[in-house]
Amino acid sequence: MVLPTGWLAKLSTESKGNGYMMEESVDFLSVREDGTEDDIFQQPGLERVMYQNDSHSTTFLQEMHALYQEEMLTDVTLRVDGQAIPCHKNVLAATSVYFKAMFTLGLSETLQDEVDLNEVEYEAVRDLVEYAYTGQLRITQDSVQSLLSTSALFQILPVVKACAKFLESQLDDSNCIGIYHFAQSHECKGLANRAKEVMEKKFPEVCKSEEFLSLPLERVRSIIQSNDLNVDSEEVIFNAIVSWVGEDSERHHEIAKLFPHVRLSLLSSDFLWDQVSSNVFINSCPECKSILENWRIFEKYPNRYLGQYNFDMTMRAGMIRPDHCLLFIGGSDLRLTRPKLNCYNPLTKETFLMQDFPTERLDKEYEVENVGCVVSKENVVYVGGGNYVYHDMDFDFSDLDDSCDDLEERVVSKDFFCFDNDHNRWIKLSSMLFPKSNFTLAELSGRIYCFGGVTDNQHPTEIIEVYDIQQNKWSYQGMLPTTVVDLSSVTYKDYIFLLGGRTGVGAHNLVVMYHPEKGHWITRAGIPTPRFNFGACVVDEEIYVAGGQIYSHVTHAINREALKSVEILNVSENQWRSGPDLPVGMFNVGLELINGALYACGTAENNVSDTTQFCRQNIVCRLDLGTLTWQQIDVLGDIRNYKCIAAKLHTRKLTQVFPASEAEEVDNDQ
Repeated sequence: MVLPTGWLAKLSTESKGNGYMMEESVDFLSVREDGTEDDIFQQPGLERVMYQNDSHSTTFLQEMHALYQEEMLTDVTLRVDGQAIPCHKNVLAATSVYFKAMFTLGLSETLQDEVDLNEVEYEAVRDLVEYAYTGQLRITQDSVQSLLSTSALFQILPVVKACAKFLESQLDDSNCIGIYHFAQSHECKGLANRAKEVMEKKFPEVCKSEEFLSLPLERVRSIIQSNDLNVDSEEVIFNAIVSWVGEDSERHHEIAKLFPHVRLSLLSSDFLWDQVSSNVFINSCPECKSILENWRIFEKYPNRYLGQYNFDMTMRAGMIRPDHCLLFIGGSDLRLTRPKLNCYNPLTKETFLMQDFPTERLDKEYEVENVGCVVSKENVVYVGGGNYVYHDMDFDFSDLDDSCDDLEERVVSKDFFCFDNDHNRWIKLSSMLFPKSNFTLAELSGRIYCFGGVTDNQHPTEIIEVYDIQQNKWSYQGMLPTTVVDLSSVTYKDYIFLLGGRTGVGAHNLVVMYHPEKGHWITRAGIPTPRFNFGACVVDEEIYVAGGQIYSHVTHAINREALKSVEILNVSENQWRSGPDLPVGMFNVGLELINGALYACGTAENNVSDTTQFCRQNIVCRLDLGTLTWQQIDVLGDIRNYKCIAAKLHTRKLTQVFPASEAEEVDNDQ
């Protein structure tokens, strides 16, 4: 036997490389089409070879597709709606569990040259056969339901999943009911759940749609029983029932089956007696009138009511207001053995656990630090960039400063996410144009602007990026007038204010107004105290800045000193004045206005017993804007290099946790 041109080698390790399968104690021949030698196959003495062509599977499918197009060597013809599709049994069987069973289990079709397919559409079958040869499938709004139904019948799961994802992207208040029942009929649980969420979340619009008004009774009853309907009053439920009943004269008597699901305790007295009791459908229904009479008794004597009706007082999802919370995004909590706290309600002092911000952990312990955060006007939390930092968890970090330069690994990210409160998860969005950390984000008119920061190798960047929320797309916006890192930003009317920051070891007192639409930059009076890593917040017609850091030069060393000072800019007068100092100096400050009070959360540090080590704590303070006095209200662990922002969250969808000190008290009590 004459071997092809090639090089022989004896390989003793198990691996896969350069297109050749390498197994223990097997001899290989490296064969190149151009006859060139492969450096790893230069050892003589081979007795056996195993050749692997990585492009074989692709070439094989291409050739089979060519045979299919030319109708050569076909061994079965599918007949659908009177039309024929000649193809190959082996290709169908390799793609579809349905066809594999048909052609291999001795069924009548196994030996047939023609197979009739009923209750499927020709176009869908034709497209799926084409997919079997190419792995490609065109999905459109017109074809998706037929493709999903047919691929579900043929048990081609990748296509079922692709169609379900496409339908998810099309969901809105006009079609969610139909898609929900379609998904249920095909056991697409993920699609059904998503459609149900849209139906519940947009119920005030859904209940006016043709889909809702054409539903049968039992499906209407199933919907209005849900606790998860996003309605701000029970009036929406009652009006939805009246609209459905009034749509068809033959439905008028069905009011008796739907009215018991209206939660009378959630209706105002005026609406109940002015609108409900006078409604023509209610007055013509003896059972509905009986319910109202029993409700009068229950309302007057709730503890003595022994009637036949159980009045549900459970609030619907839309009636439960979200809580004002401070969120700690990213950061490192090196000493904590339990999950770190990242959601805090300053009004109730309760702590909750959001899903950790996504990190690339691999086989090591990574944290994400110095991200950019912003909360949109629609109350959606957006987070991007930051440093993915690997920590040696056995190392003592107590004496490290917050630059984290001593950490072993650092990867700058351009990932971008938003937080899904309903499912307590982060959703990945389009990535930023450039990786960066230590920057600021600001939202204005449905766009998120990214300013400043550093990129790979700690190089400062002046590039401004902008993210279109509706289109999920980043684009280049322009350049900053100066290089700046660890700055803050606030939105005021049509402008974005950029404040403070640092360059190298110099702090800025920068204040500029930026008009994104016009591209105008306007310089304003500088902050009296240059600072970085500070908090900024708009209060009425003024901008407050609080805390932060400044470089101090002591005995030939450059240190970062935490600031207590608060300074206030009157925007219209372009003048600064001093505000009340924070109780302690703090940096990494989040400054947020919640229920008429100003909250500051930041990191404070103190020397430990005349040593060089520091004790760091995350402190929450509240400023009474009437008396202009600060009060320290809580201490929350030791998280470093986080971002603190305020958002309204439904904390009932999060896990409540206890700070370490409280948890220890509970353990001791037990």
